[in-house]
Amino acid sequence: MGNAKETVSRIFTQPAQERSGGNKVITLSSGRKVSFCKEHIAAEEVAAKTSVAEDHNGRDQAALTEQSLKDIIRTLSFQQFYPVIGMRRGDIIEILDGSRRRASAIFCEVGLDVLVTEDELTPAEARQLAKDIQTSREHSLREIGMRLAAMKSAGLTQKEIAKSERLSQARVTRALQAASVSGDLMALFPVQNELSFTDFKILLETQKQLNRQERSVAELVKNIEPVVQQLKGRADLAEDEVKKNILLEIKREAIILGKKPPKDKPVITPLWAFSDKNRFARKKVSGRVFSYEFSRLPTHIQGELDRVISEVLQNQIED
Repeated sequence: MGNAKETVSRIFTQPAQERSGGNKVITLSSGRKVSFCKEHIAAEEVAAKTSVAEDHNGRDQAALTEQSLKDIIRTLSFQQFYPVIGMRRGDIIEILDGSRRRASAIFCEVGLDVLVTEDELTPAEARQLAKDIQTSREHSLREIGMRLAAMKSAGLTQKEIAKSERLSQARVTRALQAASVSGDLMALFPVQNELSFTDFKILLETQKQLNRQERSVAELVKNIEPVVQQLKGRADLAEDEVKKNILLEIKREAIILGKKPPKDKPVITPLWAFSDKNRFARKKVSGRVFSYEFSRLPTHIQGELDRVISEVLQNQIED
């Protein structure tokens, strides 16, 4: 119970906040004061009337699976202890802090209490506010990386990002690497917070391996999806065991794909050998489609080829 009191104190009675009637006034990182009032969103309206901008909230929404949220779903079905924080954008409330509670409310079909401001917050104010009042599980390395990637896209160097976020440059690098893992691969894991930096390195190397072999992540995911679904449904496996087994399936399938030639890879057959390497005459076959390709041949040869092909088609193909 002591932890709960500490959390409430950190959210609502910290020096940067004041009370004003039924509202709560919060001092932002810019020094600007904004007022928040409490609202209740009905269960059937949570998905439609609220949204999450990942570059503000910092939480990877694709990682919020029902299994990863089971701890919140269990309690939220009966009571919501802390309201989420949001700002109104037209008819939608953008959730700055509490996206796990929002997703859980959608899963268990209950309403959601929100502290919402009518004031427009800048991206920097929104990010810092979400960071300051964040009460749920710490953001994963990938989620941190996604936030840092947005800063990098805005023109900041990794050194500047490290200084701004008070992180080591090594952690910035690791976080950005974690954010580079394909969303399709990440979707295989029911509880993505179980992934360590070593696991992210394995996934990144798998992506590079597939790229070198001219195979796709989508192909790998499709091939192992049935096995992954079975692993997710096994009640005898702990969350970290499910993760380990999925990683094994990914590595195993990557090796198998590396041994198989890609489906329908074009087969090219030279039709003539020229002394000039820039000239060629060849046939290309890809599945049931074939074509003839020529380069730097005289115009009269092109005309002759057209005539012969037309003649063959007329004689051999019936209407």
